[in-house]
Amino acid sequence: MKKILFVSGIALAIVLLFFWNDIRGYSTLDKAVQSQWKTPIEVVNNDEANKLVLYLDQTQYVFGVYRFTNGRYYYKNDSQSSGWTASSDNGLAFLVRAESKKDRGNFIWGVLYTELPIEKFLIEYENGENQEVESVNNTFIMKMPKTYEDVQEVNLMTTFKNVKAFDRDNRLIESWRN
Repeated sequence: MKKILFVSGIALAIVLLFFWNDIRGYSTLDKAVQSQWKTPIEVVNNDEANKLVLYLDQTQYVFGVYRFTNGRYYYKNDSQSSGWTASSDNGLAFLVRAESKKDRGNFIWGVLYTELPIEKFLIEYENGENQEVESVNNTFIMKMPKTYEDVQEVNLMTTFKNVKAFDRDNRLIESWRN
């Protein structure tokens, strides 16, 4: 009996050692996301209210969902994460995606690939609504208007007609759809 308890205790210790951070979480969002990758990542934007993160893995931007519980961050690459890249033969590369995140709603996010500092993005929807959002590291994450709350993910990319990026002097730097 003592031998069984001893072996069980060692097995439990090994399991805890390997899965401790999954159980206990991480002190920063960067560490939680990095735990899922062998290559270095860079968190570039974070929607704290909706627990969404946008990060760069080499050349791919990944948009995912995280948890924050008891002061600790938890992140898993699962069906709630998607990765995208963009390139352009004509002008700056501009990546724009609209996605639904389970239990959070519909979001639009994007990245303008440039060294020029972007101040804000303007999202123009098909129904005439506009949303303006501050740029964070030349990226944005924005919850879509209530009008588009019930739109299925397959149709989300058709709900807006353009996204524009502006500098601090309100000059247009690039337009997603010319």
